[in-house]
Amino acid sequence: MPEKIIDINDLCHTFSDGYIGLKAICVSIYKGEFIILAGKNGSGKTTFLRHLNGLLQSDSGQIRVKGHSVSNHLIQTRKTIGMVFQDADTQIVGDTVFDEVAFGLENLKFSRADITAKVTQALKGLSLFHLQDRTPSSLSGGEKRRLAIAGILVMDPEVIVFDEPFSNLDYPGTIQVLTTIIALNQSGHTIIIATHDIETVICEATRVIIMENGQIKEDGTPADLVKHLESYGVKEPCSSKFGLGIQPWRS
Repeated sequence: MPEKIIDINDLCHTFSDGYIGLKAICVSIYKGEFIILAGKNGSGKTTFLRHLNGLLQSDSGQIRVKGHSVSNHLIQTRKTIGMVFQDADTQIVGDTVFDEVAFGLENLKFSRADITAKVTQALKGLSLFHLQDRTPSSLSGGEKRRLAIAGILVMDPEVIVFDEPFSNLDYPGTIQVLTTIIALNQSGHTIIIATHDIETVICEATRVIIMENGQIKEDGTPADLVKHLESYGVKEPCSSKFGLGIQPWRS
């Protein structure tokens, strides 16, 4: 039986204006999974993701990460679960690519030698080392997204959460980011992706969770749920529509 990393029970969230963002979410996430969080705009995907590492606090219910309450163990939770936001620019604070990836380690008071080693490894692993002295603003969209991933990766997370990772990327940028995400999962990281671009990633997923109106409506394998997507406002992949099943997006 795979190790349970995240356990969520009866999670509810209401915003200050009275809008109900989450209603009684109950779900468990296991080591090594590749999960697509699907649903149309306003379904609760981003609200749900932001609770996983304490960026939002629930009204009621509980999230436990590796057996510990998120609200009582924020630092450890954020080491375990890294989040890559839709707009990579919102995560970038460093003057250079190297500085950006080093930022979190510096805040945790790692030694300069350890910082250099970890940042170098992350940059090389994501094919960004040759850009280490560049300003982040000069990078392409795909390079910025990979830079955001590198900044998370140096913290050694077990789970990496992506909110619309392919948004506003051209084809080469999408390929770069998709290839990186697949490699992260293959190296043992648990992946959770909220995306409208289901076709790009569904062949790689082990599980699909469909949300609507702040609730989990369906939870199962891609093969079982691919024909249910459009009833929740999510486009069914073309290969499935044409009776070819789920096909890889990458050639």
